[in-house]
Amino acid sequence: MREFTMKLCRLSGVKFHAMSLVALALIANTASAQNNWNVASGNFGVGSNWDVGAVPGVIDEAFINNGGVATLSSGDFRMESLSVASASATTGTFNMTGGAIRASTYRFGESGTTTSSISGGSLLADSALFVGPNNGSGIGTLNISGSSTRVQSNDDFGVGRQGNGIVNQSGGEARAPFLFIGKYGTGVWNHSGGLLRQTGGDLEIGDGGNPSQTGNIGPRNGSMNITGGVVHVGGNFAIGNRSGTGTVNISGGALAVTGSDGGGSNIYVGRGMDWGTPGAGGPVEMRVTGGNAIIVGAGDFLMNPTQIASSSTLVAEITGTAHTTIRVAGNADITNGKLKVDLTGYNPVSGNSWTLLTAGADISAAVTTIDNMVAAGGFDQLAHAVPNTPGTLMGTFASTDFSLAPLTSGLSWNVSYANNSVTLSVTGTAIPTFTADFNKDGKVDGLDLTKWKSDYGVNANSDANGDLKSDGADFLAWQRQFGSGVPASPIVAAVPEPSSVILFAGAMVSLIARRRRSA
Repeated sequence: MREFTMKLCRLSGVKFHAMSLVALALIANTASAQNNWNVASGNFGVGSNWDVGAVPGVIDEAFINNGGVATLSSGDFRMESLSVASASATTGTFNMTGGAIRASTYRFGESGTTTSSISGGSLLADSALFVGPNNGSGIGTLNISGSSTRVQSNDDFGVGRQGNGIVNQSGGEARAPFLFIGKYGTGVWNHSGGLLRQTGGDLEIGDGGNPSQTGNIGPRNGSMNITGGVVHVGGNFAIGNRSGTGTVNISGGALAVTGSDGGGSNIYVGRGMDWGTPGAGGPVEMRVTGGNAIIVGAGDFLMNPTQIASSSTLVAEITGTAHTTIRVAGNADITNGKLKVDLTGYNPVSGNSWTLLTAGADISAAVTTIDNMVAAGGFDQLAHAVPNTPGTLMGTFASTDFSLAPLTSGLSWNVSYANNSVTLSVTGTAIPTFTADFNKDGKVDGLDLTKWKSDYGVNANSDANGDLKSDGADFLAWQRQFGSGVPASPIVAAVPEPSSVILFAGAMVSLIARRRRSA
C-alpha cells in the first residue's frame, strides 16, 4: 500500500486528484475483515467453511474459535493474522499437513484452549508467533513434526508469555531470531527430534521480565526438555534469563550454543539480566541425564554470575558408566553454583568417574558430529561462531548435594577440579550388605531371626529376596547369611540344621493357621 501511495504522490493536478479518489475507493472497499471458521471440520482453503463465504485474504484476520478443526493440506495462503482459541472458554484446532501459510501474527490459545499441529508444509510469521497467550490466560499447545515441515517467525517466537504454552517438536525445523519459553506465564518446549534453529538474540528459558514488568502477574516459569534432535542457539542460552524460574533437562540429542551472530554463545544457569537485587529471581537448574547427548558452547558456562537467581544448580543424573560432558571453549565459572548428583537405575562402584564439565575445550569434533546430524535430517547447514580463546575453570561449586545418590557402605563421592574440568568419582572400598539383616544393625544374627518370626506372613519387613513378603525363603537366606557382618549376637549360638528349619517352618505354618482361624 505504501508503494502504491508513493506512486500516487508522483502524479499532479487533476490526474492526481482523480487517481486519489480511485485509491480511496479501493482502500474503503478492501478494509480488513474478521473471518470466523464456522464448521465442525473441513478444508482450510474452502470459502464456504468461513462465515464470510471466502477464505481469509491478505489483510484479513482469521479465527478458529468454534471448537472446529481446520485442516490445511495444500495451497498457498496469506492473511494478516490467524488466531486459534483466542476468546475466553473457546476451543479450536488448526492442523497443517502441507501447503504454505503466511501471516503477520499467529496466536494459539490466547484465552481459550487449543492443541494444534504442523506436520507438513511451511508456516511463516512476519511478526510474531505465540503458543499460549500473548496477553490472555489460555492454554496453547503446538505439535511440530514431519521431515520437511518448517515453522518460522521473523521476529518473536513466544511460548507461554502469559498463561500456558507448550511446544512438542519431534521433527521438521522451527526457526526464529528471538525465542522465549515462559516469560510471565509457564512455557514448555519438549524437543525429541528435528532442528530448532534460533538465529539471533538469545534463547531464554524462564525470562520473568525486567523490574518495570513486575505488574505482569504469573509464575514466570520456563522449561526445556531435550531428548533428541538438535537445538542450535545463535546467541546466548539463558536459563533464568532475568527473574524467572528456568529448568533444562537434557538426556539425548544435541545442544549447540555455537551461533554466529556475535551474541556471546554463552550458557547461563541463572543470568539475572536487568536486575540488581541478589536473590530476586527464581531457582534455575540444568539437568544432564546419562551419556547420550552432546552439549557444546563456543563461549562461556556461567552459573548465576549476578547472583539474581535464588539458586543455580547443575544436576548430574548418573545412569551408568557414561555421562555427557558439557564442553565450552571459553571459561566455566561455577563459583555461585551448586552440584547435585542423582542416581537412576545404577549402583556405582569404586573407581567409577565421570567428567561433568570442561572449560577451554576443543569443540570441533562435537560440532562436526552435530553438523552431520543436521545434514542427515535434510536441513540447511548451521552457521557457527569462531570459538572463544580457550578459557579456564574458575572456582569450585559453592555446595554439593548427594542426598539422591546413596552409595554402598564404605564408598564415598569425590569432586575434583583439575585440568580445567570437573570430575565426579567414587572412592573407597565397599562393605558388603546382607539382605537378611532384617533389623539393619550391620550383622545377621539371632535378632534378625526374632524379627523374621514377627514379620512372617504379616508384612514384607523381613524380605531378603525381594518378593515383597516375609516367608520361608527369607528364613533360608537368614540361615545362609548367619554370622555375616560384625560378630553375631550370642542369642543364637549356632546355625540351625536343615531338619530344624523344616520343623520350625512347619511350626510357623501352624502358627499362621491359628492366627487366621482366630481372626
